[in-house]
Amino acid sequence: MEIAILVPIFGVVFGCGIALLAIWTEYRKDRALIEKGLYQPEKSKPAAPPGWAFLVGGSIVAGIGVALVVSTFAFKIGSATGVPGLVFLFIGIALLVVYLVAKKRKITPED
Repeated sequence: MEIAILVPIFGVVFGCGIALLAIWTEYRKDRALIEKGLYQPEKSKPAAPPGWAFLVGGSIVAGIGVALVVSTFAFKIGSATGVPGLVFLFIGIALLVVYLVAKKRKITPED
């Protein structure tokens, strides 16, 4: 019975120990490269152009707004969901306009 209690404890301790050892060895390697003057940090490429977030966000918010407005008129719910639907719709349209303006002025890089 005692061994059943010790197995998870050792698993957690050794699992965290291996992770910390990997982080520490990477740190030591970077420090050695810095001391020799050979360190070159990795340059990460952006996942998408900066304007892409405006396009995706605007499309999602505009879609939510259209869904709320259409559901208000289709199911005759009342103006309780119509006004927030219009707010979402116009925020989404504004984000799409920002994307189009940024793309037209070449603010966002083309790949």
